[in-house]
Amino acid sequence: MIIRPEQDGDQQLRLLADAWDQAAEHWRDGPARQFGENQLTSVLDESRTYLEALRKLMDTLEAAERETQG
Repeated sequence: MIIRPEQDGDQQLRLLADAWDQAAEHWRDGPARQFGENQLTSVLDESRTYLEALRKLMDTLEAAERETQG
Protein backbone atom coordinates (compact mmCIF):
# COMPACT_ATOMS: atom_id res chain seq x y z
CA MET A 1 0.00 0.00 0.00
CA ILE A 2 1.42 3.36 -1.05
CA ILE A 3 0.96 6.32 1.29
CA ARG A 4 -0.74 9.31 -0.38
CA PRO A 5 1.16 12.43 0.80
CA GLU A 6 -0.88 14.71 -1.45
CA GLN A 7 -3.92 14.03 0.72
CA ASP A 8 -2.09 15.45 3.71
CA GLY A 9 -1.02 18.38 1.54
CA ASP A 10 -4.65 19.07 0.64
CA GLN A 11 -5.51 19.11 4.34
CA GLN A 12 -2.62 21.47 5.10
CA LEU A 13 -3.78 23.89 2.39
CA ARG A 14 -7.29 23.86 3.87
CA LEU A 15 -5.81 24.65 7.28
CA LEU A 16 -3.77 27.50 5.81
CA ALA A 17 -6.81 28.94 4.03
CA ASP A 18 -8.88 28.65 7.22
CA ALA A 19 -6.16 30.37 9.25
CA TRP A 20 -6.03 33.20 6.72
CA ASP A 21 -9.81 33.58 6.82
CA GLN A 22 -9.63 33.95 10.59
CA ALA A 23 -6.77 36.45 10.40
CA ALA A 24 -8.48 38.42 7.62
CA GLU A 25 -11.46 39.03 9.90
CA HIS A 26 -9.21 41.24 12.04
CA TRP A 27 -6.60 42.42 9.54
CA ARG A 28 -8.37 44.48 6.87
CA ASP A 29 -5.92 47.13 5.67
CA GLY A 30 -4.00 47.51 2.42
CA PRO A 31 -1.10 45.24 3.36
CA ALA A 32 -3.60 42.53 4.32
CA ARG A 33 -5.28 42.75 0.92
CA GLN A 34 -1.91 42.68 -0.82
CA PHE A 35 -0.82 39.66 1.21
CA GLY A 36 -4.05 37.81 0.48
CA GLU A 37 -4.09 38.68 -3.21
CA ASN A 38 -0.39 38.25 -3.90
CA GLN A 39 1.66 36.10 -1.55
CA LEU A 40 -1.04 33.83 -0.19
CA THR A 41 -2.76 33.29 -3.53
CA SER A 42 0.59 32.52 -5.13
CA VAL A 43 1.53 30.00 -2.44
CA LEU A 44 -1.87 28.30 -2.62
CA ASP A 45 -1.87 28.14 -6.43
CA GLU A 46 1.69 26.80 -6.64
CA SER A 47 0.98 24.28 -3.89
CA ARG A 48 -2.17 23.05 -5.63
CA THR A 49 -0.20 22.64 -8.87
CA TYR A 50 2.48 20.69 -7.02
CA LEU A 51 -0.12 18.52 -5.28
CA GLU A 52 -1.88 17.76 -8.56
CA ALA A 53 1.43 16.67 -10.12
CA LEU A 54 2.15 14.57 -7.03
CA ARG A 55 -1.34 13.03 -7.25
CA LYS A 56 -0.68 11.99 -10.87
CA LEU A 57 2.71 10.56 -9.94
CA MET A 58 1.21 8.59 -7.06
CA ASP A 59 -1.53 7.25 -9.36
CA THR A 60 1.17 6.11 -11.79
CA LEU A 61 3.17 4.44 -9.01
CA GLU A 62 0.07 2.66 -7.69
CA ALA A 63 -0.75 1.40 -11.19
CA ALA A 64 2.82 0.15 -11.65
CA GLU A 65 2.69 -1.58 -8.28
CA ARG A 66 -0.57 -3.35 -9.20
CA GLU A 67 0.81 -4.42 -12.57
CA THR A 68 3.96 -5.91 -11.06
CA GLN A 69 2.23 -7.82 -8.26
CA GLY A 70 0.94 -10.60 -10.37
